[in-house]
Amino acid sequence: LDLDFDRVSLGLLPSSEGGWRTAVKALRKDNGGWLHIHANVPSHERDNWALWMCSELSRMHEEIYPDNSAKVWVLCQRIEKVKSFAPKVDHFVADVFIGPQLPKDVYVDSAICRVGIVDKSGTFIESSRDAHPPSCALGHGILDQEWMM
Repeated sequence: LDLDFDRVSLGLLPSSEGGWRTAVKALRKDNGGWLHIHANVPSHERDNWALWMCSELSRMHEEIYPDNSAKVWVLCQRIEKVKSFAPKVDHFVADVFIGPQLPKDVYVDSAICRVGIVDKSGTFIESSRDAHPPSCALGHGILDQEWMM
């Protein structure tokens, strides 16, 4: 599979997690690109989901490209609520950049850490390597959908 895209939309609900690895492989090897990741997430777990998602994408990138993963950004720049899915569960879309150099219009106040999210105030929040999976993660909780893996 030799793909070279600068954007991949992952719109499968309740989770597109089963397609993340293929999407990472599909991004441009030279400049990287954007993943638009949709999911149904418990409302109170929004930020935890985003931090965990970045950690997982970074781990996947390291497994796929072990020689250059230390130089790669995995940055969730924005999370938008698309709509309410159920009581206390929202459909979110996250815009995640994965690549060696951030686009010119994206500023992050971190020169050291390269994996994390930008919160609503524009502050960079680092994602831990061992971020705890949210309850909506496949194989981990109440919204689990194992058939999607």
